[in-house]
Amino acid sequence: MGVAAFLFLVSLGIGILCAIGYRRAQHKLSLVQLVPTSTIAELADRLPGELVELKGLVRSSAPLTSEIAGLPCVYYRSVTTREYEETRRTSKGGISRQRGSEVVSQNEQRAPFELEDATGRVMVDPFEADIDARKLVDRFEPTAEGAGAVTIGGITLGAGTSRTLGYRKVEHAVLVDHPAYVLGVLQDDGSIGPPPEGSRLRRYLISSRSEEELANDLRQRSHVLLAGAAVSFLVAAGGLVFLLAHALASTIGTAGGPP
Repeated sequence: MGVAAFLFLVSLGIGILCAIGYRRAQHKLSLVQLVPTSTIAELADRLPGELVELKGLVRSSAPLTSEIAGLPCVYYRSVTTREYEETRRTSKGGISRQRGSEVVSQNEQRAPFELEDATGRVMVDPFEADIDARKLVDRFEPTAEGAGAVTIGGITLGAGTSRTLGYRKVEHAVLVDHPAYVLGVLQDDGSIGPPPEGSRLRRYLISSRSEEELANDLRQRSHVLLAGAAVSFLVAAGGLVFLLAHALASTIGTAGGPP
């Protein structure tokens, strides 16, 4: 009974999260597909508050330097994760090993930049954008075997029961002088920025990928989330049927018992 209730609640929660993610991905996909691409020169004919789609090269006179790759960019997100192995003695006197990981540092920075196409340049404020950056670095740096560890009976132990295996470093960035896709709102000053607060129909996206690559990714993500929601809701429905059947059987048993 307890396991069935737990399974029902977990499956229902996962299904709801997948359904929300599916709706968001579908909304982004519809905007990417439906909003026509404009040139920067054509922005002069647009009204502030309009949602526009632009493609061009990222330009910046004061770029950031990505933390790990050390490349000029206007946005980067770097994460360093410690991967470790825990060694524990079981209740029966044996040894159990379990691997895990923990984030030890992460950093995200963004800076205003200009987007340039064949017709001109426009300032882009990225501070409230949903940024889809390219992965520049994904490497694992192992520590020296047994570094900071002691060996007892042929078993290597770190500080306490944890031994560091190494560090995984991952970095995403929007690089200067590289193509970018921008879907945002034309501001009063002529720059591109986020929609007004409270707007639900518009989104602010900046991507290092092409429109086609972004649309394909959103389409695939939608399919995965939809499948996840369907499976989760089916499992939740099965759990609910089991709980109702158990409750009904208990009620009948109680009613049919001796007075």
